[in-house]
Amino acid sequence: MEDANAFKQEIECVYKDERYSVRDNGAVFRHSRDGKRPRQYDNFWTFGKANDKHGYMEIASVRVHIIVATAFHGPKPTKEHVVDHIDTNRRNNRPDNLRWVTRLENALDNPITRKRIIMRCGSIEAFLVNPSLLREGDVTPDFSWMRTVTNAEAQVSKERLLAWAESDRQASGGALGEWVYGRQPISQNGGQLSNVDKIDELQSDSLNGWGQIPPLANDHFIEPEQSKPNIMPSLTPGAAQEIYFYNDKPNEYPCTPQKYSGDPLTVYAANLTENTVFWRNNNGEREYVVVKYGFSEDRQSLYVMSKSAYVWRNQDDGDAIAVPIANLNKDEFSEDELNYQLGEVVYENNLFVHKRVETGFMPKEYLEELFDECIGKKNKKIDKN
Repeated sequence: MEDANAFKQEIECVYKDERYSVRDNGAVFRHSRDGKRPRQYDNFWTFGKANDKHGYMEIASVRVHIIVATAFHGPKPTKEHVVDHIDTNRRNNRPDNLRWVTRLENALDNPITRKRIIMRCGSIEAFLVNPSLLREGDVTPDFSWMRTVTNAEAQVSKERLLAWAESDRQASGGALGEWVYGRQPISQNGGQLSNVDKIDELQSDSLNGWGQIPPLANDHFIEPEQSKPNIMPSLTPGAAQEIYFYNDKPNEYPCTPQKYSGDPLTVYAANLTENTVFWRNNNGEREYVVVKYGFSEDRQSLYVMSKSAYVWRNQDDGDAIAVPIANLNKDEFSEDELNYQLGEVVYENNLFVHKRVETGFMPKEYLEELFDECIGKKNKKIDKN
């Protein structure tokens, strides 16, 4: 771990009307305002506090990486620019790990990010055609491996990630742990990875956590022996959900019946009116509403196609937030911005268990075809009368 006092260069800057001193190890010092009493976060050196929601380091809700980039690389060039963490470690705010880029430059010019885009989208071209493929908001990125680093750790981790990016290897079993920080730099080992460093021994969910890009639908994260049981309780009483990622969080499923008699799935289906909220993520930021539903031929599965009730909007600090379309005028968003999902509901052990037919957001046309396959090409909606 890095020491805030281990530095070679210190610079002052002003960001959002606050004066900071900034060191080349990523530590910042917020000065108190002239003639005013010091505030809670004034007048001490800190790397900031990690925000568990997005993984970035903050001081008084201001992101440290933007302060450091402003001090060492100048103010934000344009409103389209964001700060890229070159090694994708959101808590490594050393100046040589930061750069101002546009989002497109980040996707194309960073080898580590570029490879993850290819893993997620299939190709850079597919990403350029549909950038929303990267916005799988219901998957929480893995920040567990991220931390502030010494200069030596920064160099080792960057070398390992770049070596992975330049290799032809995909991710499979194993665990990240201290692999990314703790061993001799590749450059001091004849340019070769040792046996314990083999890329194919890394866990795929950790690799995807590095770039914060979710995996393709056919990537398997939970081995059978690790997935007993493979469901978790949801936030809605009587509802559960299948676990796909080790850090999945429970959602809400407002259509889940609380009182019912007869066939449980038939009762559930009666609640699925168009544009009703089908599910809501853990913190309530994103909602998905019913488009249509239907039963499997044996009526043991209820399939629900849903679409996002929000769109992504970029903020001044370069981050993107989900904005409910209910808060926008019709000319402020396009239907093309909406994400679609296809889910499955089954009734097991007195619980309505929610599953994903496809992991992630897929083109609407593809999900329409898949929906027809799931229900035997006949939409068997129930008679609610």
